[in-house]
Amino acid sequence: MSPGGRRRWWRRPRTLVVTGAALVVIFVALVLGVGWYFSDNLLDPIHPRISENLRGYALADGRITLPSTAKTRTRQVWGLAWRGGYGQLFGPVNVSRSRVSRRFRILDGTLRPGMKVGLDVDAYPSDPRAAFGLAYRTVAVRSSLGLFPAWEVPGRGGTWVIFVHGRGATRRVALRVLPTIARLGLPSLDITYRNDPGAPRSPDGLYHLGKTEWLDLQSAAQWALNHGATRLVLMGWSMGGAIVSQFMHSSPLAGRVAGLILDAPVLDWNATLSLGGDRAGLPGFETWIAGEIASHRIGINFSAFDQVRRAHEFHVPILLFHGTADTTVPIGSSEAFAAALPRLVTLIKTPGAGHVESWNVDPRRYDAAVRSFLASLTRH
Repeated sequence: MSPGGRRRWWRRPRTLVVTGAALVVIFVALVLGVGWYFSDNLLDPIHPRISENLRGYALADGRITLPSTAKTRTRQVWGLAWRGGYGQLFGPVNVSRSRVSRRFRILDGTLRPGMKVGLDVDAYPSDPRAAFGLAYRTVAVRSSLGLFPAWEVPGRGGTWVIFVHGRGATRRVALRVLPTIARLGLPSLDITYRNDPGAPRSPDGLYHLGKTEWLDLQSAAQWALNHGATRLVLMGWSMGGAIVSQFMHSSPLAGRVAGLILDAPVLDWNATLSLGGDRAGLPGFETWIAGEIASHRIGINFSAFDQVRRAHEFHVPILLFHGTADTTVPIGSSEAFAAALPRLVTLIKTPGAGHVESWNVDPRRYDAAVRSFLASLTRH
């Protein structure tokens, strides 16, 4: 064998090692990059989103014709938003090939055939006055990061309801239940927290999934107590449920809480992340890595935020809504939580409801449950 041939023979193992190492580095970088991307999706503050972008075909006799989609074919109540206006879909659905027709009312602005519209789960526009003619005022709640705007709707008595919206949502989420609260005569406070539009940002500009946001809820609770509240009822949607739970564990004001109302709450972040990873088609190890990255970025121990394991620490009545078709927060966590606290938790499962859509699917049942729950609290 020639000297040159021997050199090439010795170089092959080195080449294989270098190539293998490069592939490992690329693989690790890819895995970490995907994990970081999905941690961004979890932690980066997002602005409210309209769930679909559709075009209204026709308007006639209090009805609207829309493209047929999985959401427009449902009978639930939807808000319909467009540039400069807002309406509401309700009633039976008539399906004809690729289109659906439903009853429709305009709540704000003017809609013309052919305009682009979007479905909105919050169902009502703007604010309490624009939606229902309810008197309210915007107040400033001082928290550790600055002043946070909140809507105060006046009422009678010392039991106040404080609303806590979820990740990427706004105060409008409470508009669906606000008329029921107002008819009971209860004062309410619809709050903002860090990273909301119009509110101060967190130092790192990220959601902390309830770990720090509960401090802004505590400031709102103190504001209510300073302005006439003697007892509090906290109502949280989705991540708002995680914020409420952390408040109950950490706040010295938790003893002033008479009851909780939770709608599709995040009770177990690990289970919620797992469901999100499954929906995105991620392998289990990639979902775990995304969770670990998120955990290190905001300094959170997800296991410590498992409310199912900590169910014994709750000591107030809880009304809990969850849709059976929720693909964002697993209903199994709510079922396990209710099973762990059968004397305190009333779980209402809404067949076919997606994430925080229980009211939209059955407003009468939802409002009746809230009314009955609050009436039982105010009798004591």
